[in-house]
Amino acid sequence: MVNATTIKQGVVRSKSSHPLLRSISGTSRMYRKGEILFIEGDPPQWLFLIQQGKVVLSKNLPNGNKTIVSVRVSGELVGEVAVFDGRPYDTDAIALTDVHVIRFPRSAFLYALRTDPSLAEQIIADLASRLRQAQETICLLSTQRVEKRLAALLLMLIPRFGTRTEEGIILDSSFSRYDLAAMAGTTVETTVRTLSAWAQDGIIKKYRRQIVIVDARKLAQIAKES
Repeated sequence: MVNATTIKQGVVRSKSSHPLLRSISGTSRMYRKGEILFIEGDPPQWLFLIQQGKVVLSKNLPNGNKTIVSVRVSGELVGEVAVFDGRPYDTDAIALTDVHVIRFPRSAFLYALRTDPSLAEQIIADLASRLRQAQETICLLSTQRVEKRLAALLLMLIPRFGTRTEEGIILDSSFSRYDLAAMAGTTVETTVRTLSAWAQDGIIKKYRRQIVIVDARKLAQIAKES
């Protein structure tokens, strides 16, 4: 028994709350941290449902750098846009942690959408949520000052990846300084320098693999500064 999912000979059937698992049989697959699910330009053969772990979606930039466009977590889909329109995947998908996913063939997914209205409604809702996140990212990257972008990024991460403690809000330790820099559209050096300055000012506490947000109000002020 794995998260209410029975796995027999690689085929997965589940009573999970996600309607996709009630409509289609998929195959279970494990990816170790750093392993690639797919790369930009691959044909959209599979739709992925994350059962456990985190997957980062990134794009290659013309200058040779990468930018992180999204992080997907347990219960969320990966590769849905390409599976819908039939065009190649438009990002790289890499395991940020050890990841357990269920893969569904594109043809089976499209057939299920045509025959299961409740599934189609759920997928549309998921896509609407993705669109909102994309709009927030566009607004974030359009901000000129690095400090504003990084402050806004940390505030965006709190609802999904923050844990409130007496010390402050602890961000998920799976995010490296490189990940934060890629999401904020800046360099690792600038990210480290900005975080260190905030730590000196008492806005955050910075450990080797963890960031604790002590003063979220001050971060909000920085994000709103002209």
